[in-house]
Amino acid sequence: MVPALVVGNYTDVERHYHDSSSPYSLPNDAIEHDRLDTQAAAIVEMLGGGSPFLAPIRSMASICKAVDVGCGTGIATVEMARLFPAATVYGLDLSRVPAAVVERAPENVTWATGNVLEVDEHLEPTDDGGVDAIFAPDSLDYVFSRLLILGLNNWPRYCKTAARALRSGGIIEIQDVDWPFHRVATSEQPSSKWEWHQQTVSAMDRVGMSTRAGSGAAALLEAAGLEIVSVQTFEFSWVPAPTAPRSRALGRYLQDKFVPQFPALLRKMLGREGIVGAELERLVKQALRDLSSEEGLYQIYTVTVARKP
Repeated sequence: MVPALVVGNYTDVERHYHDSSSPYSLPNDAIEHDRLDTQAAAIVEMLGGGSPFLAPIRSMASICKAVDVGCGTGIATVEMARLFPAATVYGLDLSRVPAAVVERAPENVTWATGNVLEVDEHLEPTDDGGVDAIFAPDSLDYVFSRLLILGLNNWPRYCKTAARALRSGGIIEIQDVDWPFHRVATSEQPSSKWEWHQQTVSAMDRVGMSTRAGSGAAALLEAAGLEIVSVQTFEFSWVPAPTAPRSRALGRYLQDKFVPQFPALLRKMLGREGIVGAELERLVKQALRDLSSEEGLYQIYTVTVARKP
């Protein structure tokens, strides 16, 4: 039997994690794959339904090469490949994509394991399908990423790498959240008073993660030489509310599948800060209480689209 760690009423079954230099703190097992699939569907509904992409990619004359950065289970990668059957579409992640997805993916998909932050701009790129080849200068028509907030610890480098790799007219779309939590229909941020949240902010700052991964993207992309096409914001609801009907599925998903996994996430994040034992368990209990504390609690989800001149 698999051993379990119990906090309050939540049982955290021992999970499998990737072996990487990335600070990413979430697992890479079958339970995580199921969570990611549910999350992807809920985000599409939040965006209005129909497609995970908001960039005007359908109006582009041609897309020959595209990449889904941090592709997870490959749902968006597969949809991108079907949308552009003549393009070579890469799905890049720290972990391997589930075998079942690989088997049924379109032939124009190439799966790659690696870290976008390890692209070496001083090396002559090869055609081996690695990160240096994927992000070869002036080679990409479309770069897509979603929810890298807990996995990326150098956002300026990521934006510069993507900008360098885009062809003239190429597009990047970044979809991500800010870490603060907001109270529905107000400007209040209750998370500013949550002790566990402040500890995670410190932990993220220490390893170079951004707590403004969504709202901060536009400035970084402009600094990398790109032109902003559009910026849209959405309520990333943690608790369903009538005031945000498009985010109800997202709120249900977070309460059912993500909040129960939050203790493991906190243990990894705060453990790196030396917070362990009874102190850690106290903060975990606070987090579980706060994340379900009030209807409509949300983070701001920003979709930023930029183009290379």
